[in-house]
Amino acid sequence: MNKLLTAGIIGASILIAPVSSFAQTYYNPHRGPVHMQKHMAPQKAPVMKKHRWARGHALPSQYRRSYVSDYRRHHLRAPGPGQRWVRVDNQFILINSITGMIAALAAAR
Repeated sequence: MNKLLTAGIIGASILIAPVSSFAQTYYNPHRGPVHMQKHMAPQKAPVMKKHRWARGHALPSQYRRSYVSDYRRHHLRAPGPGQRWVRVDNQFILINSITGMIAALAAAR
């Protein structure tokens, strides 16, 4: 009976040992102890992609909704017929209101 119990404990420890070797704990000074799998890389922060607008390119439809009606207050020239100023991020973009083609760019002041 004693030999059977000893064999069961040794067998269980042999099966558990490979599973526990994948995990690793290290100390992060800002968050305390961190448990991490060896085969998993730490997550990186998502990268925000900035658009570079250029004359002649089409402005995507999700950016065409923020029209600027008081263009004089922002020191912008008057839009021509069929054109509108749109504010995207920190830029003013003059677009054709029907096609969305970019006619001019201006930085916000």
